[in-house]
Amino acid sequence: MATLSALPLSLPRIDLTSEDLRPGTTTWDLVRGDVLQALEEYGCFEAVYGGSTNEPDQLYGSVMEQLKGVFNLPKETKQRFFEPRKPFLGYHGDLPGVPLYEAMAIAGVLTSPAIQGLADLLWSDHGNPRFCETMNAYAKKVSDLALLVKRLAFEGLGVAKYFDSHVNSTTYALRLSKYTAPDTMGAQLGTSIHTDKNFLTILQQNHVDGLEVQMKDGKWIRTSPSPSTFIVIVGESFLGWCNGRLQCPRHCVMMRGHETRYSIGLFSSLEGTIECPKELIDEEHPMLFKPFDEMALLQYTQKKIALQRSVRQTEEAPDCTLKEYFGV
Repeated sequence: MATLSALPLSLPRIDLTSEDLRPGTTTWDLVRGDVLQALEEYGCFEAVYGGSTNEPDQLYGSVMEQLKGVFNLPKETKQRFFEPRKPFLGYHGDLPGVPLYEAMAIAGVLTSPAIQGLADLLWSDHGNPRFCETMNAYAKKVSDLALLVKRLAFEGLGVAKYFDSHVNSTTYALRLSKYTAPDTMGAQLGTSIHTDKNFLTILQQNHVDGLEVQMKDGKWIRTSPSPSTFIVIVGESFLGWCNGRLQCPRHCVMMRGHETRYSIGLFSSLEGTIECPKELIDEEHPMLFKPFDEMALLQYTQKKIALQRSVRQTEEAPDCTLKEYFGV
């Protein structure tokens, strides 16, 4: 039976590994209710998916090995991965206010040879087939998880008929991240407090914790997922699409201790105009957002961050830009 965690100040933990998790089964109905409740109350949850509920699969070990390898490359090599026209893509490091953080974000990972292109750029002599094989397999696995979560959420919201068209408009990006150990007694900021701008984010990390999520009442949860689990997070585009029915949580990374943190995230996005289904608008739930485009939202956010950086010398992200830019 699917149940949400009752532990205080912890995210709901939902097991998605059951062989009975198929549409029309009792297990499906129970898990659908759990997923919807978690996204309504928290905007995120910890998902058990693939392999054992206690042990990570072999792919996880390969991914963590590749993350260490790519970030161990010389700085000038990593800086070849530059995407000036695409917000938040490419290599990022030495950011104001978050000196511990490095990231590489790759778009179009399931619909183009983007991963091979990155490998050819970083390892120009051999293209690193192992890196490509690992990252492509990981993107496929986690995109299947993203589709499962969204199908359950769409059904829970009563708008399952839009799922197929949603799938056809979905694109994916992978973000590889490294947070250098602060080697200090206190906590140090890994990434600033922010909300994700895409539709749905799925994160996985090594054994070093750091992700913190803010609840509706303002309290913060420090997550502690196992290597066999994923953190699922609602982004602002999903918030707009569902007319505010789900939460879009603020979160950040706070680093402590003497170990480096590695994480990988799959970010699903929607192409074209995003508009709330009419079924989710009524007297009790009036329309909150005008139709919007995710790229425009990203560009607006990037401009806000650049302005804050010039004034405050910080990488602090603005709060929900969807409400500010596209709110009714």
